[in-house]
Amino acid sequence: MEKAIRLQCFQNLVNYRKPTSFIIKETFPLPPYSTVLGMIHAACGFQEFHPMKLSIQGTNSGTISDLYTRYSFNGAKYEEGRHQICVEDGEKYGVFRGIANVELICENHMVIHIIPSDEDFEKVYYGLKNPPQYLSLGRYEDLLDIERVDVVEIHMQEEADTERNIYVPVETVSERNWVPTIYNITKEFEITKQGLRRWKKEGGIIKAYYMPVGETLENCYVDDMEEDAAIVFA
Repeated sequence: MEKAIRLQCFQNLVNYRKPTSFIIKETFPLPPYSTVLGMIHAACGFQEFHPMKLSIQGTNSGTISDLYTRYSFNGAKYEEGRHQICVEDGEKYGVFRGIANVELICENHMVIHIIPSDEDFEKVYYGLKNPPQYLSLGRYEDLLDIERVDVVEIHMQEEADTERNIYVPVETVSERNWVPTIYNITKEFEITKQGLRRWKKEGGIIKAYYMPVGETLENCYVDDMEEDAAIVFA
């Protein structure tokens, strides 16, 4: 058996932006691994990257489209009548201001399993139980309602049904006649000498199935929560 931290949480309206979406801010159905890792690092006050295993699952009430104010700056000189905003920094530069669309997930109920290293386990558990500030997941304004934090044991089970939509790394399951959506999800990064973040060659991008509710999975890990046991794919 292996210990894990089980985080049960909720968000009302949230966007986990797909990096390839620009005109409309499209969203992943669940937060990417890297987004969850960033939230955990903020909760624990980590200043350097701490690797850990994650399993992310949840259910929601669908998506809606909303409007937001979009600012665009391309370094052009300010022209009255063309630009809505003038920014001065020795020279006058023009900024465009307009309206764009953002896709929002409604009522996202999630269960996230976290398996840190042995030396980080208590720090992560305490950080999520007593975060230094109100945590967000997604955009800065997408506040995270933490409902409970538990330490659970996970064990292998011959088969189990998915009770929530869940990310399942492709490499963790054998090929079957599935036709779920596959996402390339960011996870781990490294900081270059120039201070820039780069996704690692190993573990930087995870190819994962988005497995819907009601699928039967074989030889998978399950936690030991009596009232609401959940599958774990970390």
